[in-house]
Amino acid sequence: MFSKIFTSFVICFMFSCGMVYAEGNIEDDLSGFNEEISNDLDGFTEGTEDDLSGFDEEDTLIVNDIDDVEEDNFILGGDIAFKTSVGYVGHKVDGVEYSGINQAQTALYLQLDGKLNDDWKVRISADAFYDAIYDIRSNERYSHEILDDYRTQLQLDDTYIQGRISSNMDLKAGRQVVVWGRSDNIRITDLINPLDNRLPGMTDIEDLRLSVGMAKLDYYVGQWNLSAMLIAESRIMMEPTPGGEFFPVNNIYQVPGGVVYPFPDLITPSTSWDNMQYALSVNGMFSGWDLSFYAADVLDQKWHFITNPLAGVALSERTVSKIKMLGSAVNLIYGSWLFKSEVAFLNGVKYNSTPDEKNRLDALIGLEYMGISDTIISVEVANRHIFDYEQQMQYQPDFVDQNEVQSALRITRSFANDTLDVTALINMFGARGENGGFARIWFEYALMDAVSANVGLVDYIGGDKPYLEALKNNDRIFADITYSF
Repeated sequence: MFSKIFTSFVICFMFSCGMVYAEGNIEDDLSGFNEEISNDLDGFTEGTEDDLSGFDEEDTLIVNDIDDVEEDNFILGGDIAFKTSVGYVGHKVDGVEYSGINQAQTALYLQLDGKLNDDWKVRISADAFYDAIYDIRSNERYSHEILDDYRTQLQLDDTYIQGRISSNMDLKAGRQVVVWGRSDNIRITDLINPLDNRLPGMTDIEDLRLSVGMAKLDYYVGQWNLSAMLIAESRIMMEPTPGGEFFPVNNIYQVPGGVVYPFPDLITPSTSWDNMQYALSVNGMFSGWDLSFYAADVLDQKWHFITNPLAGVALSERTVSKIKMLGSAVNLIYGSWLFKSEVAFLNGVKYNSTPDEKNRLDALIGLEYMGISDTIISVEVANRHIFDYEQQMQYQPDFVDQNEVQSALRITRSFANDTLDVTALINMFGARGENGGFARIWFEYALMDAVSANVGLVDYIGGDKPYLEALKNNDRIFADITYSF
């Protein structure tokens, strides 16, 4: 089954590319090749100035923009977007029908950048949205929790002050994003920021990270950068609402009586000295390759019940606990190829079917090929190995194997002088994809200056794991249009 889905998916993507290619105006065969390599290496430093860049990448751009405005040290920008999606497979969860138009969201993002002096700058950013679909479809019996999580939002994003303490030392304090690792699709060492997982499979990781309040000190010497972080804010992932379309708990967990909804609340750990988090990275950039080492004592991004489930006893509230991690990541460019690898050893991981904390070894290898004009092909495979594994962990409520394999294939091609990007991604779990996953194809087109559109389709693939099997009918077509200012 998986091979048929995969083959159809690739054929569909290649057919789409061929149609656009026939109509587009493609530049010289070698155009964009150097750019793609540069972007990939830039990603190592750029991801938020978080590993090596300090002021060099995004920050320099912002300061230059401010310098161009001679009479004003502050610049306000942002974007406004309208997003919609249509579920094309009929399915109900907790009495609510989710097929048909299931999103009509208007979203606003604002970002204020200020130059305080030659060495210090400040950023304040926030986003808000309102999804009218919950009022349009008011006849549906949406729970209060679903309305709270999906109808409206107002939150602070990157909000920090950053500056130079000395010629080789920077300080950045406030809400920010720190990107660790090299993978574009699978998280191994990237543990600092939680994710917004309310719509899993719909968006790439880079657009899902949630800013976290911390103080980050960067020290630069030669080709090396040392980055130390003190993370004060105990922010955790935003999960799909229990009882909603992307977390149908009654279809996943089996209990006497067959009903587990309302599901126990997910409790955010308090912000306190006991929950203070720490992280340290050492990064080196060299000709054609880079290397990083990581150490962290941070909150896990996997929840567990506060009290291990017992037969006949009500489920307790859920929370996350701290884990310790040692890891490393490397990139190596050879001709048109980019090799990437990550490894992380985790200590103190909690599960629900055993009172014992476990150690886990997560490892990833990846390969990108950029030898075709305007095209990037990427393959990544990861395995998460649990030490001292106990057989009951494969059943409810954990549903984990001793070795959890995840693989991702991504193909991106640019057309019409880079005004159109077509991307296909398939992300599967299990050595043979037997545990399910999702496939997504989308088209990003620059309609005109400052206006872009995005149209795509996501197909959720069921499997042996109850969670992904429960999502198999969530397939949808999505679209959005964005105006940037």
